[in-house]
Amino acid sequence: MKLHMLACPILREKIVPHVRSSRLERTLACGARSRRFLIGRAVCLTIGDVSRKSDTDLVRQCLTGDQGAWSELIDRYQRLIYSVARTLSQSSEDAADVFQQVCLELYQRLPELRDAESLPAWLITVTRRQAAAVLKSHKTLLPLRDEYPALEDQIRSIENEHLVETAMLDLPERCRQLINLLYLHPFSLSYSAVAERLGVPVSSIGPTRARCLAKLRKLLS
Repeated sequence: MKLHMLACPILREKIVPHVRSSRLERTLACGARSRRFLIGRAVCLTIGDVSRKSDTDLVRQCLTGDQGAWSELIDRYQRLIYSVARTLSQSSEDAADVFQQVCLELYQRLPELRDAESLPAWLITVTRRQAAAVLKSHKTLLPLRDEYPALEDQIRSIENEHLVETAMLDLPERCRQLINLLYLHPFSLSYSAVAERLGVPVSSIGPTRARCLAKLRKLLS
């Protein structure tokens, strides 16, 4: 199937916040049985209704030339692509170039993608290759072998962040609101402050928190 012409995106500035969310990181790590999910940077989610299509549905719509689906697909993965690109690049300008090249390759090779659910891993692989190409084009030395473990840890952290962000979108709206306020708010909010913002009794925050975190862990397992 031939992919219809779709507009390539322009990278928005400051797409990746550099604020760690250690509270949610520690909370999710406690009680996670099969895998430890870490968050390297804050997950910024819009509180409100989220109508989330599967990657398979988005890819199928993109192949028909649906510009809206293409924009949604890029919006979903731009943080992942740019975060990996910035980790492997020497400047934000290089990372932006890598981002554009990855999006172009995604556009060109989308008809070849057999398993849309493997898209995150595929994008990371492509971003690695494009970042290496940019470094070589500048005649810049690639990272030393002893630097690889640290870079790999950063990339794994970015990938896990994306998994958490994606899982958050599958939570009920009230759970997204609660987790945002308890763990991702710039300031540490008390239960009473959270209850006031949500318009619920203070006594309900603890039990609701436990249920929401259990749902999030289940999505991540």
